Amino acid sequence: MSSYSTLLRKTFLPVLLRRDNRGSALEHWEFLKKTQFWTRQQLLDYQWQKLTTLLEHAYNTCPYYTRKFNELSLTPGSFKSVEDLRLLPILTRHDLYDHKDDLVSSKFRQDQLQQYSTGGTTGQRAVSHRNQESFNIKLGLQWRHEGWMGRMPCDKMIQLWPANMDFVEDPGWKEKIKDRYFLRSLMYQAGSAREEELRNVVAGFKSFKPKFLKVFPSALQKLAEYLVETHDRVPHIRGIQSTGEPLYDSTRALFENVFQTPVYDMYGTREVGNTACQCHEGKSLHVAMETQIVEFVKNGQPVEYGEEGEMLITDLTNYGAPMIRYQINDYGVPVKEDCACGRGLATMSNAVGRVTDDIVAPDGTRHSGHVLGVVLTFEGPMLVGQMQIEQHSLHDYLIRVTNKPVPTQDKFDYITDAIRKLVRAEVKIDFEVVDQIPREKSGKVRYVVNKLSEAEKAQAGSAREGSVEDTGHR
Repeated sequence: MSSYSTLLRKTFLPVLLRRDNRGSALEHWEFLKKTQFWTRQQLLDYQWQKLTTLLEHAYNTCPYYTRKFNELSLTPGSFKSVEDLRLLPILTRHDLYDHKDDLVSSKFRQDQLQQYSTGGTTGQRAVSHRNQESFNIKLGLQWRHEGWMGRMPCDKMIQLWPANMDFVEDPGWKEKIKDRYFLRSLMYQAGSAREEELRNVVAGFKSFKPKFLKVFPSALQKLAEYLVETHDRVPHIRGIQSTGEPLYDSTRALFENVFQTPVYDMYGTREVGNTACQCHEGKSLHVAMETQIVEFVKNGQPVEYGEEGEMLITDLTNYGAPMIRYQINDYGVPVKEDCACGRGLATMSNAVGRVTDDIVAPDGTRHSGHVLGVVLTFEGPMLVGQMQIEQHSLHDYLIRVTNKPVPTQDKFDYITDAIRKLVRAEVKIDFEVVDQIPREKSGKVRYVVNKLSEAEKAQAGSAREGSVEDTGHR
């Protein structure tokens, strides 16, 4: 990378970070670059050390955890291994909402904590807190993951971001200069398909000449389709990191074809930051074992390798408002095989999706959103824009399809036939052609919106209680 980036990284960046109380992020980055190549046992030992410290801190300083431990006749000494985490109840988003004050540690003043809002993709939004050092660790982890696509801090990068909450309404000229000429990371709001907005983004690419992209896939898809349609070109990109939404095989193929560069999938959330990321081998995602513990469970019990389970995350860095066994409302698949890259980090499949992103068949079988993504947009003989599947009842669906490219009847017929085969029932499917798919408040596009009533879910679930059928990868 350029000597100018190296100069900025060694001179300006440390000064800026110290000014903002983030100076330790560079130390954490250097540490995390080393630990990724520790053996699995070294990483597990480190995890256990961090967990025992966190449990003691939570029990002694957070009223919520003090109460939960006492109700279960537990103390920090009751835990003898990471597996003993199952002695504690799951922490839900409702708990964050209902017990937000009791979850905050008495070791911190309010002005020492960062406040953040959960994404709200599944409905209820909650406010929680993290301490500054937790943020610094996560910043170091972010740099490590960006490094897997070749980016170092201060290398030019553009972020295509649809989440309004992440934009400063009117940044001053000092902030604009800092972002463009020193941090060299620009964020473009790319949440619509308006031609004017897309033209501005392309102009920004040509002016700034980024080497790397960090994107919501739905945002970059609009830009990629626009470039194909207009036969326009942007300067060469060295790597793309996709996050925020599922990255389907068809979308990855589009990006790699248009930009002629590899795409690296990264799973992260507002609550705990980066959790797992693809390396250059590009198969599974490496779990950030140094900063969190990820459990995969079904009906409260751990799943086997290769089996889909609901993800529970324990943040090992956040002492401001500890999150232990947090129900992130996503599901994933743990992978047994080690990655050929030599990293000791545990791995998980890149088939990650929302727990609510599924459709329910009349016989009770649930089909997850990433399965639908494969069946409807990759396996079929079709080129479509974005889609959103909305289930209104066990036998009624509305599917929104964007109008570029213009969908034809044969594509509607394929989608209808594919869903009927998947759910093994005659279902009614209406189609709505739209300019763009509506977004959640978080900026994300939900691929599946399930509007079944609780009674209908219970009725369907009586046939196959808790069943989840998974037939593909995204």
